[in-house]
Amino acid sequence: MWVDELLRWLSSPILTLGSAKLSTLSLLKGLVLVLCLHFIAKWIGALAQSWIQVRTTVPEYTATLLARWIKVAVWVFGLFVIADLLGIKFSSFAFFAGALGVGLGFGLQTIVNNFVSGLILLMERTMKVGDVVSVAGEIGKVVHIGARATLIETPRGSVIAIPNSQFINAAVTNWTLSGKSTRVHIPVTVSNETDIETVEATLLEIASSHPQVLAEPKPQVWVTKIGDTVGFELLVWVSDPLDGARQVQSDLHKSILLAFREKGITVRG
Repeated sequence: MWVDELLRWLSSPILTLGSAKLSTLSLLKGLVLVLCLHFIAKWIGALAQSWIQVRTTVPEYTATLLARWIKVAVWVFGLFVIADLLGIKFSSFAFFAGALGVGLGFGLQTIVNNFVSGLILLMERTMKVGDVVSVAGEIGKVVHIGARATLIETPRGSVIAIPNSQFINAAVTNWTLSGKSTRVHIPVTVSNETDIETVEATLLEIASSHPQVLAEPKPQVWVTKIGDTVGFELLVWVSDPLDGARQVQSDLHKSILLAFREKGITVRG
């Protein structure tokens, strides 16, 4: 007797969604199905990531992001299937879904823009984790490319989250796209009475003696200005485009100043 009463109570409708009348039993059934969907989506996401990493040459972070969105797609499809099994027809909510969609369209426009921009970055491969880039007035190393933003670690040690759309809509300088080395420019201005060959030889000697300056490409000296003063520019290549370039620049400035003082070469502003 009490079993029949319990089953009758569990089967009696307690919630109405459109044309569907949900009972406690159907809600419990839906909860079990959602839990099963959770484990299925997690398993498919892990399987997809393993397959992408084995069968393709994409970086690990790209495989992780693609697997994550495959998992999201499984969730969306699974929720529609569960709703259909429970008798919920989404056609009953067409008007409300349309209104909600318009509202979300305006509210999530920026998020969708950043997400699509992130996918473009992953497909074009113009930037990857470990690259040194300049964007939005900041320079730093890319440490993570997410669905919404890219994390940049600056020389100051801080990490900045820059929206992915910035990398699509703004000018971006990738210092390491063609390789890890970068060129450092050291401008020097001296009196026009100074012997040009002496200045050039001194600059090249200083550059060649620095341990972090690459032997290839070779250091160069350009004459950039003539007149009351003569402008030179020392060009050297270094392997570290971020911290190394700054350190080499500082070291060369010190060495040039000391060498010029020893040789009586006057530095002009």
